[in-house]
Amino acid sequence: MSLMGIDIGTTGTKAIVFSEEGKVLANSYLEYNLLFPKPGWVEFDTEDMWGKVFDVIKNVNSREVVQNDPVSALAVSTVGESFTPIDDKGKILYNTIYSSDSRSTQELEHMLSVMPAKDLYYITGLPPQFVTALNKILWVRNNLPDVFKKTSKILFTEELLHHKLGIRDYKINYPLASTSLFFDLREKKWSKKILDAFNLDVDLFAEPTPSGTEIGIVREDIASDLGFKGKVSIVTGGHDQQCAAFGVGAISGGIAADGIGTVECVVPVFDEIIMKDSMFDNDFSTRAHVVSDKYVTFAYNFTAGSVLKWYRDKLAPDQKEIAEAIGTDAYEYFFSGLDYEPSGIYTLPYFSGSGTPYHDPITKGSMIGLGISTERKDIFKSLVESLVFEIGFNLELLNKSGIKINELRAVGGGSRSDYWLTLKASVIDTVVKRMDIAEAGCLSTMMLAGSATGVFTIDEAQKNFVKVEKEFYPDKEIGQRYKEQYGKYKKIYNLISQLYE
Repeated sequence: MSLMGIDIGTTGTKAIVFSEEGKVLANSYLEYNLLFPKPGWVEFDTEDMWGKVFDVIKNVNSREVVQNDPVSALAVSTVGESFTPIDDKGKILYNTIYSSDSRSTQELEHMLSVMPAKDLYYITGLPPQFVTALNKILWVRNNLPDVFKKTSKILFTEELLHHKLGIRDYKINYPLASTSLFFDLREKKWSKKILDAFNLDVDLFAEPTPSGTEIGIVREDIASDLGFKGKVSIVTGGHDQQCAAFGVGAISGGIAADGIGTVECVVPVFDEIIMKDSMFDNDFSTRAHVVSDKYVTFAYNFTAGSVLKWYRDKLAPDQKEIAEAIGTDAYEYFFSGLDYEPSGIYTLPYFSGSGTPYHDPITKGSMIGLGISTERKDIFKSLVESLVFEIGFNLELLNKSGIKINELRAVGGGSRSDYWLTLKASVIDTVVKRMDIAEAGCLSTMMLAGSATGVFTIDEAQKNFVKVEKEFYPDKEIGQRYKEQYGKYKKIYNLISQLYE
């Protein structure tokens, strides 16, 4: 019997069916659009979104190879924070409010007047921000009283899928619960103290449950409509970042997933809960992993691949055309001309605001050190250097809080560059491994589904399905060459940010 992994993301959803041996049998992907009803508001078009989710499931189930090897279990990786109210008959009452929605800033201010930010942090592991669910739920209560009055359950994205598959005994996985700002991370249950402080009934929410728990089967009529054959077990999955980490084998302390895409997000794993003032001050959260009794944090830069795309499209469109003419990728062409000598240009890569540790939406990207002799390749090199420096700085701060990273496991478009990974390994003095995995989210949920239903153990899945393509070790000479520029880079933000006060 085959296994299905589903990844419900911000702009689209993917379903992949794997054989028990990990071979991809079929896959399908469809996009959907976010809605922006008012400035600062971000919602899923819930009806369209779930139509697409069901369509990708139907698409993979319709393939002959899957018909011959039917799906026996599924699990899902989803976006965090986003939730949907339903009534007592299961009807959706309002569009899903997305994590980046900022309509609830007044509710957040009120929350912090009732319960200090640090008190919330030491219960939940989350430094309070507008992205969290609690303040958005309070916004619904304050601004949509008729909707809130009819609300029987508030379901996060995974539970809403389970609901649509016929589950009524709702369960929320620990990693997804960790995005709410009212999940007690130590007790692994909803915090009575926080819910009572804001007069919210615990029965509004699904029961927190470990990832990789079998919770029921797809209802027979729904299964038939989606093209499933026989009983299909539903298994709890996880938040997308933790799932991605699990998918690249980041399952124990000292290992971190490094997703290098439009945004770069590093997800370090640690073996016990770490909450400290230094973590709070630098906006590093502590969250449950999909692996039992393991925890993660997020360190991220909003402009990684996107800033290189900016260079390609705005500064070097002619070089892009040359690359296409000779049959190579534009980025490969750019990287091919680089050496490992510092550019001497100090670039702050905050083209879309900063991620951790500053979370500054106002400070802009900047370049310092341009001269008459500066060439375009020097600017490109400085952009890559800045992306390496930014992640290195985050890892230094984590190390000071007791989170030591011995190994990065890289995936995503940026991981295809040997130059980038060599420079990163050398500057941060850490082994970087490029993983041979295309879809870590779907792979991870397949492994959760299979382990929960006895097809294999977690250890067997990790051994058989998680593969390293290439390893990059620190080059001491390169690291030494960059020591001065890296040291100066860490001082730039405090200088530049003053321009935007």
